[in-house]
Amino acid sequence: MNIVLRILWKGGVTRVALEEARLIPAKLIVYRRGETKYDLTNVNVEVLFQGKSKWLYTFLTSIYAKQRGNEATVDLDRIIKARDLIKGPSLFHDQFAGLTGYLRKRKYGEDYAVYIHETSLDNKGIKWAFPRALEKRILKESKVIVTNSYWNKKIMEENGFRSEVVYPGCYPKEKINLERDKIVLTVSLWDKGRKPEVYGEIAKKIKGKMIMAGSWVNKEDLEEFKRKYPEVIVTGPISEEELQRMYDRASVFIRFGFHEKGPGLGVLEAMASGMPVIVNDQLGSRELIKDNGYVVNNWDESVDRINEILEDEKVRIEFSKNSWEIAKSLHWKNHAEKIKELMQKLL
Repeated sequence: MNIVLRILWKGGVTRVALEEARLIPAKLIVYRRGETKYDLTNVNVEVLFQGKSKWLYTFLTSIYAKQRGNEATVDLDRIIKARDLIKGPSLFHDQFAGLTGYLRKRKYGEDYAVYIHETSLDNKGIKWAFPRALEKRILKESKVIVTNSYWNKKIMEENGFRSEVVYPGCYPKEKINLERDKIVLTVSLWDKGRKPEVYGEIAKKIKGKMIMAGSWVNKEDLEEFKRKYPEVIVTGPISEEELQRMYDRASVFIRFGFHEKGPGLGVLEAMASGMPVIVNDQLGSRELIKDNGYVVNNWDESVDRINEILEDEKVRIEFSKNSWEIAKSLHWKNHAEKIKELMQKLL
């Protein structure tokens, strides 16, 4: 079995693919390495192509995801070339990698599976006509469609495609810390599309300290944010060990999406450490908030909810325990078992 990934970089899709390859176990096939260094212990990985992306594909990618930078380039030339290099049952992570599966099926008659992290089928406007048409063709030919939220599933059903929801996973702590500091934590890969200024405005009104952890795509955006919001602690890239210490110390985890249909790995990792979670209704992880936090409509509402949790220890502890219990059902091993079961349909 193969797990196929376009880029080995700092996004959540990479983490999902790595855990699948490690735990199924399966071969991880990567089209291109990014700059991020990953622990590849117990992962059988093959990188198909070396060198930087071509300017043309970087430009085309920027039309749809300018804020993600050059590292996120969709290398259409490599996606097409991979058609003749990848063999055997394969799960392609995202619709663009899925194009390789589609081309293999057309040429060799080989079935494939695709994991959709963010469907484009509900994106409006002429600009999205080509991505929508491409995704529809890839989904139509795939034998198995997997997605990471019921929000994505619903959109695909409305377009005539059946899919299976398999949430990303986490590693729940054996024991959680119930003694916490008045810290509000958020973790992400930061770019303008994630609207970091929202967290800066929240930080001005909460009765605790705000920490924003994670890498920034653009260094200039990071420096501008730090100048504008000095009250926020901005870590930049941090080690996994340091991040886990933050999960154990902070009282509340917050994460906002802006029509972001996937759940966000940071939310799951926070729950694994027993953190109350506050998300907005434009993030896929709203589906996972069940007596372990709040789903809010706007950032003003989130301020009230954050302060409630910071000041009411009974509420905080109850939410912490509930988050932990939910996380136990989302263990990475459960994720890998479900993916392995679905991939049996390709054999």
